[in-house]
Formats: sequence, structure tokens, C-alpha cells
Amino acid sequence: MHHIIERWRALKTDARRYLLHLAILTLSLSVVGLYYNLAVLALGYSRGFLGILQTVTQAVAALLSLPLWLGVQRLGLRAAIITSVALYAAGILLFAAFPQAALLICSAALMGMASVLMQVTAAPLMMRLSNDATRDDLFSASAAVAVGLSGIGNLGAGFIADTLSHVLGAPADSGATYRAVFAIAGIGVLASLPPLFLIREPERAPESPLPESGASPSGTGSFFGGLPSWLLVAQPWFWRLPTPLRALLRKPAFVAKLLLPPFLISWGAALLIPYLNLYFRERFGLDNRALGVLFAGFDVATGLASLTGPALAARLGKMRTVAVTRAIGVPLLLILGAASDLWLAIAAALARVMASNMASPLYDAYAMEQTEESARPFMIGLLGAAYSIGFLIAPLISTFVQERYGFGPLFVATAILYALSVAVTWWFFGKERP
Repeated sequence: MHHIIERWRALKTDARRYLLHLAILTLSLSVVGLYYNLAVLALGYSRGFLGILQTVTQAVAALLSLPLWLGVQRLGLRAAIITSVALYAAGILLFAAFPQAALLICSAALMGMASVLMQVTAAPLMMRLSNDATRDDLFSASAAVAVGLSGIGNLGAGFIADTLSHVLGAPADSGATYRAVFAIAGIGVLASLPPLFLIREPERAPESPLPESGASPSGTGSFFGGLPSWLLVAQPWFWRLPTPLRALLRKPAFVAKLLLPPFLISWGAALLIPYLNLYFRERFGLDNRALGVLFAGFDVATGLASLTGPALAARLGKMRTVAVTRAIGVPLLLILGAASDLWLAIAAALARVMASNMASPLYDAYAMEQTEESARPFMIGLLGAAYSIGFLIAPLISTFVQERYGFGPLFVATAILYALSVAVTWWFFGKERP
């Protein structure tokens, strides 16, 4: 505990303000995440429509990724996150106020836009708010807050739903109750804005070296010496690209290696993870409060586990830690899918989320360290796209399989995709030393 307190004191004031914002935002979004699937079904819509909403969220995110990434360059990181919070609030409040099908699709689109802005700005902002000594701690603290506070939000969500059910005189699992819960969550999202307004966005870090003095874009000086050969014949259009894209194109093979593991994870996650609340309700008959307590326990444990990531990375290296911890999660996922006893399922799920999710902040920190400062919003955006691309199609596949075959095939498919992700991570980055 003393070690954790000392690490907290080492963080800059603006880094602490960012974590406070993240805590408030997470508490509010966790309520939406816990009840979203249940709310859509309670409003009378089918699982197929639920899959469509999941797909719309990710499709909008994918289509608008490039314009939003470019917009971050003009807005600045802090302003982009503020815009993301406003979009989240608008989407959630729209869901609460107008649950018609067309407007629910609009709500999903707004939240998709918000998620992209959050993805492309959070990690680069944390890079500016930290230094070499505090970077792993800030990224891990961010993950711990995001996951741990999500657990507390889930815990409170069950009691909020029960209270509103009593006030409204409606069943706890009714559409009216869920809409009221979402209204409170939307207000909570807006409450996360004040700490952001207090952050003073740091100046940009020094850019990576540009062409040597005397070298022009049309020449082949030392700058072009570091480019892949296929770009040497494309100098005219290369120099018209934005600086961040030029930085990424200097090392396309490394970028591709970095994107493949999250690409595989996205397909596995999209098939199963968003529907675990439905799985526990249908297989074990858990009500709102029990689901809230259950997912709260998962998230709090995962948040605490995230704090151990830097210590493991110091011994094994960041990417080895990512591979090892995610590998541990694969058999646990299969146990969860096969368990007929509630407590065995809970134990397997708890161990899985702790092992698998502590790796994410280390992966992001590694990617940011290997990317030029100007290109970091693009790099984290590409990572976000890789983690999300499976959600364009897999939710529709998942809901189809659920209706006809249950959850069994989904657990197997997800485990296979996660195992492939672990294999390629170790293959590409396993030689890394701490």
C-alpha cells in the first residue's frame, strides 16, 4: 500500500485530475454497459436488433475514425476528450428520453463517435501528462480506475435500479426503469467534465527529426534513407500526407505486427464479452442486483490486478507480460463456458478478467513509446480500430448463434481467437527484454 501511495504522489497534478475525470465517467458509463443489452430487450426489441445496435456503434466509429483523428490535431487533446464526453452524454440521454428504434440507432451512433474520440486522445494525453518514470504507473492507474470504478458502478447500478423501480412503481427489469437509470447515468457523464476543464494541456513533445538542413522533400537525403524502399518511388505524394501518417509509414511492418493481436482479440471479444450479462442471467437466473454485484466484483478485482502490471513488466518485459497473462485467460474462458455450478463460473470469470485485462495498459504504453509524438493519436486510433473491427459483424453472428445454439460455440470460438492472439504476440515480441 505504501508503494502505491508513493507512486500516486509522483504523478503530476494534471494527471490526477485526469484520473478523477476518468473515475466519474467510468462510474456513469458502467451503469449503461451493465444494463444496455437488458434495456434493449426490455423495451421489446429482438436480439437481432440488439446486434444491429452493436454493429451501428462500431460501424460509425470505423467510418468516422479518420476525420475524427484529423479533428484531434485541430481541437487539441483536452478539447477532443471534452467533445467525447458531450457525445456520450447526448447518446445516453437520447436513449433515455426517446426509445424509438430510429432514435436508438442515432444514440448508438453518437456513442460510437464518442468512443473513437476517447480512444484516440486518452493515451496520447496520458503520454503528455507523464514521463519515463511515471508512464507505466499512469497507464496502469488509468486501467485500474477504469475497471475498478466500473465495478463500483455496477454494484451501485443494481441498487439504483431497485430504488427507481420502487419510485416509478414499475418492475425492476422494465423498460421504464432502465430508461430512468440511463437518465441518471447521462447526468453523471456530464459531471465528469469539471476536472477536464482544470487540466492545462502540456506543450507538444519535440517532434521526430525532419529532413536534414538542405534536404528538400524532392531529394533523397538522410530522412528518406529511413523509409521503406517502396516509398522512395512515391516521394511526391508522400510529402503531401499529414505528418502523423508519414511517421507511421516509415515502419509499416512494425505497425502491422502491433495491430494483428488486437485484431484477433476484437473478433473473439465481439462474439461473447458484451453478452456475458445475458449469459449469467439465462444460465444461472441472476437478477439486476445480483448481476450488479457480480460484475462489480469482476471489475474491482481487475482494477487491482492492473496495478501489478508494471511490476510484472519490470521482470518479464511489457510484451512478454501481455502474452503470458492473456494466455492464462484462455483455459479459464473455457471453464466459464462449461461450468454448470454458479460459483465455479464466477471463480473462472474472475480469474480470467484479472489475467487477461491487466495486459491492456501495458500494450498501449508500449505502442505509445514506439511511436513519434505527432503520430500517437493515429497509432492509438489504429489500435482502437483493430480492437473494434470485429464488432462490425461479430455481434450479428453472435446473436444468431445465441438464438439457435446457445452460448457454447461462442466460448469455443472466442478461446481459439484469443489463443491465436497470444501466439502472434509472443512470436512478434517475445524476444523483448525488461
